[in-house]
Parts: sequence; C-alpha cells; structure tokens
Amino acid sequence: MSDSLIARLPKIAAAGKKEAETIMERAKSCPSVSLQADECVYPLISGGATATEKEVSSGEWRNRLFYGDNLGLMEALLAGDPLTDLPPLGGKIDLIYIDPPFASRSGYRAVFTVPGAGGEPLALEQQAYQDTWDDGLCGYLRMLSPRLYLIKALLSERGSLIVHMDWHAVHYVKVLLDEIFGCKSFRNEIAWCYGGGGAAKRTYPRKHDQLLWYTKGNEWTFHKQFRPYTKGTLERGLTAAKGGRYALNKEGAGLDDWWAGGEVQKILSPTAFENLKFNTQKPEGLLRRIIRGHSREGDLVADFFCGTGTTGAVAERLGRRWIMIDAGKLAFMIAFKRLLAQQCKPFFNQSANDAVSPAYGRLAVKKSVSRGSAGMEELTVELFDYQPPCGERLSVPAGAREQIQKLIASDPLALLEYWMIDPDYDGRIFRSRWQSCRSRRGEGLRVDTKAALLVPRAAGGRRICVKAVDVFGCESREG
Repeated sequence: MSDSLIARLPKIAAAGKKEAETIMERAKSCPSVSLQADECVYPLISGGATATEKEVSSGEWRNRLFYGDNLGLMEALLAGDPLTDLPPLGGKIDLIYIDPPFASRSGYRAVFTVPGAGGEPLALEQQAYQDTWDDGLCGYLRMLSPRLYLIKALLSERGSLIVHMDWHAVHYVKVLLDEIFGCKSFRNEIAWCYGGGGAAKRTYPRKHDQLLWYTKGNEWTFHKQFRPYTKGTLERGLTAAKGGRYALNKEGAGLDDWWAGGEVQKILSPTAFENLKFNTQKPEGLLRRIIRGHSREGDLVADFFCGTGTTGAVAERLGRRWIMIDAGKLAFMIAFKRLLAQQCKPFFNQSANDAVSPAYGRLAVKKSVSRGSAGMEELTVELFDYQPPCGERLSVPAGAREQIQKLIASDPLALLEYWMIDPDYDGRIFRSRWQSCRSRRGEGLRVDTKAALLVPRAAGGRRICVKAVDVFGCESREG
C-alpha cells in the first residue's frame, strides 16, 4: 500500500528545498534561464496621438509583466537582467501575493465573442488553465514546494507573503509554509468571505477562501486598516461595559481576520464593470486591502500567478512598483490589455529565452510618413489583411472551426485582439508606442485598423514595425 499523503509530505518538502537550492546556486553564477524583452510598452491607446514619451533612464525601475513558467522566471529574477536594467532581486521584493491553482481537479475555460461571418457575434471558448495534477494532491504540492522556497529568497527582510487558497489544499500548504518560513513567522489566517452561487443540500455552503500571511523576518510592514461601523453600532454607540472614557473611532472599526462586505465583494455580476470574464478573477477591493496593509508607497509588489493582472493594476494606482507572471496565454493577454486601458506607466513584457515560440501569422500593412510642423512627422499605418497560422497551430474549438474559416475568408482582421506600432524599431526591443485593443464583450469587438500618430522627425529615416496578436494568442510582425 502506498504511503499516505501526510507520510509523503516531508519528502515533498525536502525535494522542493533541494530543487530550490540548486536553482538559487545556479542563479549566482550560470543561470539556466535568461530573459528576453518582448516589448517595452508605452501605453497610448488608439486615435490620433503624439508618441513622444522619453526613454527611461538607465538604472531607473520599470514594471514588468512576464509570460511563462514562474519557476524558471523566478530564477531569472534572482539572477537579474542587464539588458533591461533589472538588478538581481534576491531579498528585494517587499510583498508577494500569490493566488495559485487550488488543486480543484478542474479545468477552467473563458468565453469571448468575435464578430461572426454572417453578422451575428460568435461566442468561443478558450482554456484558461488546467488545475489537475499527476499523482493528485502530491503532484500539486511538489509543484508548489520549490516555488515557495524561491519566494522566500526573493522577499526582503521586512517582506510579507500572502498565499490565497481555498478548502482543497490549504491545510497541507500551511504545513509546507510552516516548514519553509518557520511556525513563528505565521501571522494570520484571514478568511475572505463572499456570497453568490448555489446552496449545498448536504453540507454548509463553502463561502470563504483563506489568506495565509507569513513574514520573512521579525520586523514587517503592516498598516492598520478600518471598516465602517455597522448601523447598529452607530445607533447605540459603545456598550456601557466600555466605560465613559471610550468613544467611536472616527476611522471606523479596526479590521479583524474576517473580511466581508461590499469593499471586498467577490465579482458576481456578469455585467460588472470589473468583470473580465475570467472565472477565477479576484476583485480589486481585495487586492487594495492587501497591498495597502502590507506595503508602503514605492515598495515592490509581486504576483507569480497573476491571472488577469489585478495585483499590478491595483499596485500601480497605489504608487507601488510591480512584477507579474503568468503561464497562461489567455491570462497574459487579458492582463496586458488591462494595463493598457489603465494607461499605466511604461512597462516591459518579457519571457524566458527558452520559451516556446508562439505561432506566427502574416500581417499586411500600408505605411506612410508625412512631414509635420515643429520638427514632427505624422505616421499613418493601416492594416488591410491578416492570415492566421494554419493547421493544428491555430487553437480553434472543434465546434467553431467552420465558422472561423468563414471569418478568415471574409473578415480576417476581426480576429485581431490587439496591435501595436514601434515607429523607430532598432531590431532588438520592440518599443510599443501606440496600441489598439478590441473589447471582449458588447461594443468594440474589433480593433481600429488605422493609426495616425505624431513622432519627432528622424534624421536618417525610420524603420516602422507593426506587431499584432490575435484572439488565439498567435503573433504576427511586419517591418
């Protein structure tokens, strides 16, 4: 008979520690993973615009969105990236929040809509990620263990880790975290409570997740937060037992380890403004509370299972620096578009040099340059055709292949998710200085196919490069 999971857990932790130590040692001298800068992005959405944002000075921080396996990318973070002025980040990250798969033994899909060939919108399903593991829960814990060791190495001495789990594996993950960080470094288990969904018939409905908070050192960043008093408390004031010396705090009641209410409510409505149609998306209110409570302005915040990019979007608004990683192409695309829509500060899109190359399509483009005034030039770029990759490299749901082929034949540009322009491509790093994205719902199911932008006049001519990504994650480049 095979050993029980609890009997195998020490071996899982030991193997994870050994793997992490090998990675950390390798990162010091000869890292096996290096980074490539896929794009340097200067958010400037559609329409006539002036693309004049200056380059960031050497050594100045730039936020980063990574696509790929976080295990290899954490090794690259430990090693640093001289090409993009990323220093080695061991002991440098002030807050790490992770929302990994929950070992739910389920697959997750997302639905999006494209214009149909016959005029009616066509709804398509894409796989978001698969939460199933060889060897079940043991396989899941083997995946997580070395990553938790590397996370500890990346945290600053005052840093905090918050691990978002649910009932499936939280008890085993806490045992791993106690082993890695030490029991005395455990600060709180926070219950995030929410409504929605059906009512179980033979059990209590499962209506909360757990946030496990650990710190690396004996000193840590923590800002007390408050919630509004309940209506009853406001009406009656403090009870007589408190005595006359006490009064209601004007900031409200101090938060405890039970988080509920509208400020952190789970995204339930399919029409909610915040809803990005990704069914494990977490609300901005939850991340706002976490980031405010456990970091300071200017601190570096990271999320290595970033999904739709909530952590980076909120961190940016709160004046924090950020790093995000996700291995899912769909999640990466949604997070990228979200950052563009928010008009974030310039950031890098990066991946590992050994990453699997995306499928490439063919893009047909018309470009023109006309001289403007005050040392400027007007660039006009127009898309007029797109040919996606053929065959098995195009990930089309079986039931929609015929309709997609009709759309490719009649209106192929309708398949583009977003496209970008680098008006002065240097052949190394694509500097995205103009972007157009389509919406995944309602109006705006198409990108703008024509761009006009003003740029400083180039003395020796210019190389205009255009890059596009379609709804299936396939890339194309012209120029």
